[in-house]
Amino acid sequence: MTSTPRKILVATDFSSTADSAEKLAFQLARLLRAELHLVHVRVILEDPLMAEERQLEIERLMSSADEATKDAFDRTRGGDREIAVETHLVRSVSAAEAIVETASELECDLVVMGTHGRRGIKHMLLGSVAENVVRSVDIPVLTVRPGIEVATLGPKRILVAHDFSDRSATAVRVAGDWATDFDAKITVLHVVEPVVYPEFYAINVLSDDVMTRLRDRATEALDDAADKILGDRPVNTLVLVGRATDTIIAEARPENFDLVVMGTRGLTGLEQLVLGSVAEGVLRRCPVPLLTVSG
Repeated sequence: MTSTPRKILVATDFSSTADSAEKLAFQLARLLRAELHLVHVRVILEDPLMAEERQLEIERLMSSADEATKDAFDRTRGGDREIAVETHLVRSVSAAEAIVETASELECDLVVMGTHGRRGIKHMLLGSVAENVVRSVDIPVLTVRPGIEVATLGPKRILVAHDFSDRSATAVRVAGDWATDFDAKITVLHVVEPVVYPEFYAINVLSDDVMTRLRDRATEALDDAADKILGDRPVNTLVLVGRATDTIIAEARPENFDLVVMGTRGLTGLEQLVLGSVAEGVLRRCPVPLLTVSG
């Protein structure tokens, strides 16, 4: 059974950030003959201490905004009458929670959304709706940063990261299904990460000879894993040395690939704060669309 989508949810706030995501979702729906659900979340503020008169005024303003949203929906889907598009206006105190819940209620098998790609202090303060969705949802999430060019005939060159874990094996299987549906070439990448502290203190603990043996061993293991997961599908394997996030981003240049596929642990709370996530680091900076697969 293929894991390519048949019912797609695309989240939109009608911003420039969402434009690329909408374009990508419409193209996928057309190429795969999939249903498309266009969802806008109206974030509301619940305050039991707010005066009733003020609450009524906010409700009136939101009703007016809802009408404007419906007009925007009509303009967005107007050029693609051949695609089955349903629009949904959802009110919630959390955009991420509403997207996850709506995807579940509609039984969608893919979420498509834009990401601002914030980093540093701005990211810590504002967070990311896309990251929260990736952590919470149990279906693949396809994210695209603003201004990224979207392949008109679907992805033809797919890069999938594999770290020999179960979650990344699932990502490789999903990438294989997408490669089959879009007649794409697939490259499986493994990154051998250097030891952090010796590098920081400029101590050359791993000699070139040792690193060469590590790469050779990783290459042999990667070839074996790709063969077991993908069977007789054509595949290229690649082993590089470096920090995983930076190496994946550097390799995923638009001239090389149209899509990156990664597994994600779905860390939350303190574990997420302390350990972080390679997938989320790539999500914020990936120069091509990124498909994250929960494992």
